[in-house]
Amino acid sequence: MSIQYEEKQRIFHLQTPNTSYVIQLIKDVVPVHLYWGRRLRPVALERLLRKAGYHIPTPFLEDRSISFETLQLEYPGYGTGDFRQPAYQVQLADGTTAIELLYESHRIYRGKPALEGLPATYVESDEEAETLELVLVNRYAGLKAVVMYTVFENHDAIARSVRFLNESGQDIRLLRALSASVDFPDNRYDLLQLSGAWLRERYIERRRLAPGMQGVESRRGVSSHQHNPFLALLSPDADENHGDVYAFNLVYSGSFTAQAEVEQYGTTRVTIGIDPFDFTWLLKPGASFQTPEAILVYAPARASRRCPAHFTACTGRGCAAASTGISRARC
Repeated sequence: MSIQYEEKQRIFHLQTPNTSYVIQLIKDVVPVHLYWGRRLRPVALERLLRKAGYHIPTPFLEDRSISFETLQLEYPGYGTGDFRQPAYQVQLADGTTAIELLYESHRIYRGKPALEGLPATYVESDEEAETLELVLVNRYAGLKAVVMYTVFENHDAIARSVRFLNESGQDIRLLRALSASVDFPDNRYDLLQLSGAWLRERYIERRRLAPGMQGVESRRGVSSHQHNPFLALLSPDADENHGDVYAFNLVYSGSFTAQAEVEQYGTTRVTIGIDPFDFTWLLKPGASFQTPEAILVYAPARASRRCPAHFTACTGRGCAAASTGISRARC
């Protein structure tokens, strides 16, 4: 387990026992999702970085502007030319809704912070986890977002959440505040969800990804028996012993959304968090808002078995970190 920052290449490399998650700062201010998968050795990471535009369908050249419509953004907003599903949206006192949050600073430390007023994973010792905080700001709006990532010593899981802060002198309305967003370079996956009804919850529903939006949500005020706050992308050949699985689980019992969007260039964006339907939060000057925690797991095989009984993300509804639903394994 470790989180490494390479100043020269502006790379954040998050490592669990068997996986890697890589973020790069484009133009020093735009966090881009570069890689998530099997753990990379240093030589493999260098090879990845030599692939200029690895996750950018159109070539990234110094004499051309960045195309936000195709860039694999780490925490995307609205109004920058990216027409895919945003992870956050706000409205300022003057009516402005097009807000871009850019990198200002970061902090890496041992341990994992508690989330005020919310259930979350935890550790009993700071040596069991390491946390990265990416601080994103919009100076015009006076809005700050602290995007948090925690990796665990003994588990192939990444915990993600976001804390919004109003550092302006005026009210800001949060219209959308999702916990996590991940962009994939292609759409060659099946989508798996756990749906059902009263007394027959979490039935496996699996289908191929298609262009457009697909996923699950609850507008009931609770996560409900109808849909579990869970979504996974699987390679078409994935079963208990083969294939790649990317799993997302929200540690939250309220209204939620978990969506996968395939756009015209064939990339896929997965978002998960509080359902933005009928959601608004008045952020007064000096106030903050904490999103629920999302647990992300990549497993190349046997994903539903990566749910150790002692993993503290278990919330009573099954394992929040690793149950992909390929089998109905529970903690």
